[in-house]
Amino acid sequence: MAAPRTLSLLNLLIVALNFVWIASLENGFFFNFSFTDTIAFYPSFLTPAKFTYKIWIFVGFIMIMAAYMMYQGSQDTQLNINTVKKVEKIDYLLILNQMALGLSMTLKHNDFFMWSILYSTVCLVTIFMINRRINIKRLTSNSVTRYFIRLGFGVYTGWLMFVLGFNIAAVLSKNSVHIGEELFFYLNVLILVLVTIAMAVYSYYYFLPSVSAVLAWGSYGVYYKFSQNPISDNYDIKPYLIMAMAVGGILTAYNYYRCTVRRRIAANIMEEPPAIS
Repeated sequence: MAAPRTLSLLNLLIVALNFVWIASLENGFFFNFSFTDTIAFYPSFLTPAKFTYKIWIFVGFIMIMAAYMMYQGSQDTQLNINTVKKVEKIDYLLILNQMALGLSMTLKHNDFFMWSILYSTVCLVTIFMINRRINIKRLTSNSVTRYFIRLGFGVYTGWLMFVLGFNIAAVLSKNSVHIGEELFFYLNVLILVLVTIAMAVYSYYYFLPSVSAVLAWGSYGVYYKFSQNPISDNYDIKPYLIMAMAVGGILTAYNYYRCTVRRRIAANIMEEPPAIS
């Protein structure tokens, strides 16, 4: 493993470069069309509205800030032992994660959806491993560094989970003629239910209201898209989307409350004087 200072610098550079690359793809700087244009060729019941993808801007900014905080905390001038330990635990996983993300976006952009899903899965697995290694569910104290790590990795994790779901729906769209509209609709509903359950459980277990907030955001984007331009007159996925939005909204508020309670308990413990034996 590289020294924490070097590793944190590499993490910062690859995160920054990767999200610049994603922004370039989305704005058609290299291929004269965006990856959302590619997705538009394969409409599904889970295709989000174009504005939904603007979350990448937020994800990119927060992830860069999180990587910068870890870089700053591993330098001699502002050395933070806890931050150094996090960098050491992450090791090269964030670099691997960003490489998988860049490949996934590029492959999707060029209509290689199956390969894109494979690399998206690698991306999701590595972010799960990172969250577990840094014990993200315990990073609820009032610290700027911990705040950006939790928010950045939380939103990023949630969006990857949601993205994987509608990417699979896009692949099904390619074969919708063969499987029929009814089966296509219920497979989309099944994907939505599985994604909702997975994001709800993950959000609750890891004390991450940001994950459930992303569920609400993504579901609203799909709801808006379907309301404006339904792909079917026979099947309506909006009731299922409303339930997904409700689950996301309720869990966001509840998990935020749980985090607030945990912060208060931690603050009270730190304020109590040591017991005299």
